[in-house]
Amino acid sequence: MHAGPADDLAAGLLRAVLGGRDRGRISLVGLSKNAGKTVTLNRLIRAAAGLGIPLGLLSTGRDGEPVDAVTELPKPRIWAPEGTLVATAAAGGPDGGSGAAGEDRERTARVAVLRETGITTPLGPVVIGRVVRSGEVLLVGPGSAARIATLLDELEAAGAALCLVDGSLDRRAAAAPAVTGRAILAAGAAYSASMDATVSQVRYLLELFDLPEAPPEWRHGARPPVCLLLPDGPPVAVPVPSALTDPAVVAEAAAAAPAGAVLSVTGALTGGLLLALLSRRCAHIPILVPDPTHVLADRGAWRRWRRQGGQVFVEKRVEIAAVTTNAYSPVGPSYDAAAFCARVAEVAGRPVVDLVAGIAHHLPADHPHRDPVHR
Repeated sequence: MHAGPADDLAAGLLRAVLGGRDRGRISLVGLSKNAGKTVTLNRLIRAAAGLGIPLGLLSTGRDGEPVDAVTELPKPRIWAPEGTLVATAAAGGPDGGSGAAGEDRERTARVAVLRETGITTPLGPVVIGRVVRSGEVLLVGPGSAARIATLLDELEAAGAALCLVDGSLDRRAAAAPAVTGRAILAAGAAYSASMDATVSQVRYLLELFDLPEAPPEWRHGARPPVCLLLPDGPPVAVPVPSALTDPAVVAEAAAAAPAGAVLSVTGALTGGLLLALLSRRCAHIPILVPDPTHVLADRGAWRRWRRQGGQVFVEKRVEIAAVTTNAYSPVGPSYDAAAFCARVAEVAGRPVVDLVAGIAHHLPADHPHRDPVHR
């Protein structure tokens, strides 16, 4: 495989995300559909192959099909080199599940099934396979965090040193980033016709993923879905099945809590709950969630909560290690690639790369494609 400048840039991004290691688990998530996530995935696959890193691939849904099932827009296929390990439903296995024929079949990877996993999806059981002929693959995987973790263990047991998980922020409940602990965010012009709006959303999501980790004394193991952690004594349950059910009841309980209490929410933290807490003047009570993927508040409610001094802590941090930018939109106006990448770099404080345009900011100083101003 001949490595060109684009491959060199992707290799630099991969090395930066792995922090100099040659193994790890990385989720890829998109700011929206058509954000450039699959392009990022393909470039990282090529980079890993070029670096000789044994690779495993997994999806938290269905990825690699030629046409998006929702938008009906064409999508880039996922290319896997010979030797790649895949965890995918049997329907997505030996012939890619595409029903391809002729030249399309010639482009499809051939996958040898190594073993069954006992995990099923609507499209069939998930198997661990090895690519024995390079080509396009269809990845079909489960949505639950526990099953994702199991399949990652299976891929590593089969020999994968680097596992790439094709995830989605639309499927944040699947918690792929929470399982891997490290993710790359793909941000594209398809999110909004306004570059300002897209950059603001990137900044908001990075703020969520940079939330501080809770002190050890707040971690009580198993506890009710919504409860108050008191300075002394066991957690006190709030009588609701989840914070989604009745935010007013949760806010009422928080308002009556003694000084030093922490509100623990094990499910979704929504904008409705934040606004209910603010209406009862409860911004002084910190909130604890399992990880950043549980914060589903809209940007407006989040900003109001933060402006009034509200704090949110996580039990487990999830690192957005880098951002890739895609200035092209198939559904609206595109952006200027250099301007968009630079704007995202201003708010990101971590590597930001346009793998198509060949632009990079904040890459380590030893990488030749780094921007000389944004270090």
